[in-house]
Amino acid sequence: MRTTRLRNAGELGLLAAVGLVPLGYHLTSLSAMSDPTAIVTGALVPIACSALVVAATVPVARSPLSPTYTLRVTGWSALGALTLGAVALLFVTYELSQGPPPEGPSVVIVGAASVGSVFGLAFGLTDARQQRAQDQIERANDQLTVLNRVLRHNIRNAMTVVRGRVELLGERADGGEESVAVVAENVDRLLTVSEHARHIGEVIGPDGADEDVEASVDLVDVVDGVIERLRAEHPDVEFDAPVAAACRVRAHPLAEVLVSEVIENAVVHNEGDARRVDVSVRRVGDDAALRVADDGPGIPEETVETLRRGYETSMRHTDGLGLWLAQWVADRSDADLAFASTAEGQVVAVRFERVEETEGVPASDELLGAATATATTEGDSDD
Repeated sequence: MRTTRLRNAGELGLLAAVGLVPLGYHLTSLSAMSDPTAIVTGALVPIACSALVVAATVPVARSPLSPTYTLRVTGWSALGALTLGAVALLFVTYELSQGPPPEGPSVVIVGAASVGSVFGLAFGLTDARQQRAQDQIERANDQLTVLNRVLRHNIRNAMTVVRGRVELLGERADGGEESVAVVAENVDRLLTVSEHARHIGEVIGPDGADEDVEASVDLVDVVDGVIERLRAEHPDVEFDAPVAAACRVRAHPLAEVLVSEVIENAVVHNEGDARRVDVSVRRVGDDAALRVADDGPGIPEETVETLRRGYETSMRHTDGLGLWLAQWVADRSDADLAFASTAEGQVVAVRFERVEETEGVPASDELLGAATATATTEGDSDD
């Protein structure tokens, strides 16, 4: 603690010295000046600038910038003084080479340095605030990464144990099958949240947020894989799969997660007796779009509005992370994610940029159909 205080005092002393050294010179030279113009331009203005730098040490010392960023502010102030001082020196040197030396060349040089120290101080304060904000963001990202990893790890491990025990209880319980089913359902829900959190970390984490979208994926192949998995998990649901042969699009490497969330959402939120999901891939101009239509109750308008707004409140929020994950993967893919409620049910369309020619992909000008209420979270899906 004592070392830290001494270092902080030393850094503040350096900042004060940037102003005190020229301030002493100007006060000394002021007594030798008689011309009013010279007094103002050669002494009073530089004195005010140097005094401002000295006075700035007090608010800097009391601000959040101290002690971590004090030396950064000092460096910029000194650099400003050296820069303008060097410019003045070049000017004086040029004048000396052309004829009689200018009056008070040192006054001109030191005065310019005083003015430059103020400009450097202002720039340094701005730079230090920006650096502090950047450091806070990076620190928060690191902390969230740790929190995300620990929570996911602990939730998954604990819920795996719980699910195993629940299965044992279900085999032994007499008449408690309903309670066991409820517990198992909530365990699966928590495991899904853990998996969503893992994918979200890959999309918006420190690495994923800066990752350029360079992946080229076969949208038809991805859709077929998702439908094959969902058919095995939900044999009572009827799927209409795309008839296209291939369709390559520009997308984030986690595009499969986006496709899975959109199609699976149409399955799990439809509680009808005869559930049907129509999935198609279509050409829309130079783009390609995934269209998912179901005969379920649809996504609530409040949920769509929340996704479009980009954040949740206590009054406006979604029920989970699935749609947020879909939206964020769409954002990273430069894709448009749109929702519409129609007379038949719910329609979701994801429009990607095509990167290659496609074969067997039908063209379409209308993705959402006759919608009674349409909302788009990224942009309209029309041409």
